[in-house]
Amino acid sequence: MNLKGLVINTCLAAVLSCPAYVHAGPPTAFNLQDKALWEQYKSTFIQADGRVIDKWQQNISHSEGQGYGMLISVLNDDLAAFKSIWQWTKNNLQSRKDGLFAWAWGKRLDEQWGIVDYNNASDGDTLIAYALLQASAKWSDSSYRIEAIPIIESIRKYLQVKKDHRIFILPAYYGFQKEDATVLNPSYVILPAYRTFSEFDDKPFWSRVYEDGLYLIEKSSFGKFKLPADWVTWNKDGISICEEKSSLFGYEAIRTLLYLSWEKKPGFPDGVAELFKIYDKLGYVPLFVDLSRNTISLDDAPAGFYAVYARVAEKRGLDALSRRLFAEARKKAAAEKDNYYSMSLLLLSIPNSKQ
Repeated sequence: MNLKGLVINTCLAAVLSCPAYVHAGPPTAFNLQDKALWEQYKSTFIQADGRVIDKWQQNISHSEGQGYGMLISVLNDDLAAFKSIWQWTKNNLQSRKDGLFAWAWGKRLDEQWGIVDYNNASDGDTLIAYALLQASAKWSDSSYRIEAIPIIESIRKYLQVKKDHRIFILPAYYGFQKEDATVLNPSYVILPAYRTFSEFDDKPFWSRVYEDGLYLIEKSSFGKFKLPADWVTWNKDGISICEEKSSLFGYEAIRTLLYLSWEKKPGFPDGVAELFKIYDKLGYVPLFVDLSRNTISLDDAPAGFYAVYARVAEKRGLDALSRRLFAEARKKAAAEKDNYYSMSLLLLSIPNSKQ
């Protein structure tokens, strides 16, 4: 998938109705201030029927946006919102024969609204299945687990690719395998989801995908700042930046840090420490880092980026820096009324005292 608009927590551990344990993930509860952000998010980006709207991209909806909405609903213990988002997602995006989700839904050339891209996006598929398992644990409802398992099976069956004795999940069913190379997206590696999937599907497979996902993230960090790329290419020479899609650590790769922060003991790229130094010196979080040219954007990043860095700082024990970044993120969010992606990242970054 291409850049998904501008930018925007979760350790849900619970025993499900079967004898399995959900390990790590986004945060488990929000305080009153952040509950208000959720209410703002709902009123701004979620229709009454459960469609999550990306206002910066012609009001279209994406499978990963539906997954974000489902996860954040669980975090806020908002069963009504979860039900509506999941119902809309099933009714409108789960139209493929393989049980995965069409990536994009919006206004077609004939002015009718419907699916505009039938290809799937594996991050959306993963987020939706993961949210269903979290919901099953949160509300002790086995029906959500039952719905999640076929999605997980389809991800394993249709999206796996083996490279040099390793297993990765393709970004989508179509368009990312070429004769001499495979294109991968490190920000589609959602480690807590893989760990959870291993409890319900093929444990050896998902454990391998988890370990190889860590390897991909490690090998996808480039340049002076050693940060993960938005997109990479794997060929006979190894992993390199996919220049034709992006040479940046930017809108895509910021989520690599987000999903790492959901782990109990995350191994963040070395470049994070350097960017914290830049923030201390210059007073802003850059919108992107060009990994090929070793240059930093002079443009300030949106609220969601600040929130992700705040979450990373918190996980690294930099509490004062984390509080400062979160305060800036919330302040910025107030001026970003239509940036669904930034607000999503913010709400998925907020830590809680139980983590």
